[in-house]
Amino acid sequence: MIFFRLVPIPALIMACTLLLPAAGHAAPDRDRRAIVSRGDSSYENLTITEDMTWRGTVLVRGSLVVAPQATLRIEPGTVVRFMKSAIIQQTPRLVVMGRLQCIGTADRPVLLAPNVAEAGRGDWGGVLLLSSEKNNQLENCRIEGAETALEACFSTFVAKGVTIGRSTTGLLLRDSTATLSTIVVNGCATGLDSHDSEVDVHEATITDNRRGIAAYRSTLVLGGVKVRGSEQEGVLTDECRVRFTSCELADNGVGALLKGGEGHLLMTRFVRNREVGLHLAGARIKAQRCLFADNRGDGMRVDDGRGVVWSSAFSDNGGHNLVNAGQENVSAVQNWWDSNDEAAIMAKLSNSPTGSPSGTISVAPWLAKKPAMLP
Repeated sequence: MIFFRLVPIPALIMACTLLLPAAGHAAPDRDRRAIVSRGDSSYENLTITEDMTWRGTVLVRGSLVVAPQATLRIEPGTVVRFMKSAIIQQTPRLVVMGRLQCIGTADRPVLLAPNVAEAGRGDWGGVLLLSSEKNNQLENCRIEGAETALEACFSTFVAKGVTIGRSTTGLLLRDSTATLSTIVVNGCATGLDSHDSEVDVHEATITDNRRGIAAYRSTLVLGGVKVRGSEQEGVLTDECRVRFTSCELADNGVGALLKGGEGHLLMTRFVRNREVGLHLAGARIKAQRCLFADNRGDGMRVDDGRGVVWSSAFSDNGGHNLVNAGQENVSAVQNWWDSNDEAAIMAKLSNSPTGSPSGTISVAPWLAKKPAMLP
């Protein structure tokens, strides 16, 4: 790869470049005017090999790469704008192979965004941590209008108070370790996408995305996480180890679809989802003290007998409270079914087997009243 240092550009070429929209992302209803023509610091297709600190307004044309031996520090209140280079017409991006310390404050956050008045998905590439297992930190910053706002490949990072909006993918992890707290992700195709990684998320809000969280062969720990308004699944996992504690999955297409893997769901709300609150497909899951309520479809659906639910409450679901869609027997004893009448309880259960013989649902003994300790 060839990198270029900042070179003088004729004023006419610079002006034209600033006004050009990103290819494939122009929209007639968005303001595509450039915000910054010259920053306090400007870089173009550069690799930095020594420690560097950014402050004020920074303009990056093309790519900026932080070499393995270097640290990039971004101070509170810094605004970093990205745009295409007139020299190499590639998607602008920040690639960190060394260390990133992007530390804002609550009243002076850091902004990473494209150099247009109104950002749209994919206006710049985003931040990539590439084989960086150092002490990468992002605090109190906002990332807007990226293809992938924050991507980690074989890397480790901590993010606190980070807000991501209007990006194709909010966070993408591959063979990485991430600790996330008080983050907000909205308006993305996928909020969090994890592959072969370890992700610990606490007190996060992931809203109004096409899909909230998708995890594959990963360890996914969620505590106090709210996933709302997803067009598809709020949470989708495939062969993962999961632990959800005091979470809320609400107003999604499917609250959570857990395929394979194992884990524990505790004090978690599955409410107002359009299709089903919780769907277990080959997953060895313990669901304890959870609430399945007001879902338009079914409260809970299981494809086999590997999962178990107890000390939980089911009420006011538009379909069935619990559906056994497989041939194995399902244990669902010691739950509250919004009634103490056996006929009413059984009427809201369903066996819809994929073959013969059909599996059963064991509910007796059930709880005589709604548990006091529920989310």
